[in-house]
Amino acid sequence: MNLEDIQLKRVNMGGTGTMYTLESQGRTWIYKPAESKWGHNPEPFRGIVQECAYEVQKIVDPESAIICKYIDAGNLQGSIQEFVPNVKGRNYHDMQYDESIPFTQDEINQFMREFVTDYLLCNYDGHGRNFITDENGIIRGVDKEQSFRYLREAESSKPSITYSPNTDRYGETEPIYNTIFRRYSEGKLDIDFKVLSGYMDRVEAVDREQYAAIFAPYCESCSKAFGTDASQMLEQIVSRRDQMRTNIESFFQNLTEVRQETTGKKR
Repeated sequence: MNLEDIQLKRVNMGGTGTMYTLESQGRTWIYKPAESKWGHNPEPFRGIVQECAYEVQKIVDPESAIICKYIDAGNLQGSIQEFVPNVKGRNYHDMQYDESIPFTQDEINQFMREFVTDYLLCNYDGHGRNFITDENGIIRGVDKEQSFRYLREAESSKPSITYSPNTDRYGETEPIYNTIFRRYSEGKLDIDFKVLSGYMDRVEAVDREQYAAIFAPYCESCSKAFGTDASQMLEQIVSRRDQMRTNIESFFQNLTEVRQETTGKKR
């Protein structure tokens, strides 16, 4: 990307952070400065983790990954993300509150893919506004800046339909997965858990050291910002991958049992 003569245009995309659009090589990108929400102090880890998230998306499903890179050059320090218009216009945020607008089975299957990604990223900011649907009907997850924010909290280690720290503390909408899983447990929609297995296979096929290398720069950046132990943090992140299948399969088994007790439906 040529940084010369780049013009930034500030845009409001519904989040709390400042974002801009920029044009480069005939493409539109979203630039989000890596800075604190208040005070605008440089915080590189915020941009670095977005690139980490892109790398995880590529592993889980390259077709749905949105290009996102950390950049620190010239007057730019933050994440540069490919702009993908929400062509289909489905408002997943409203659907979380309005059961009269049902999720299609294809959407549910795609959100199971996104669930694998956000579980690996320990991202609990996956509410409906952070998903768009492109011209091919592919759901894309955006804005992964809060990845690993709650990594040190015990409740974040395993999937749950009740754990939603941003809701409890800031009144924000719960992750869309919580909504879908709750409706499944109530018999209001169906989930084919088999679709998850293929995505988990792809993640498990990645060498442990190769997987760890994705997050090493992020852990080092956090260590500089907060004085945390980078090696310990990295091990937590990689161990989360190691325990992924066990934790997810156990969660779904328990969820299915609740569904059967509540509704009499096994699946």
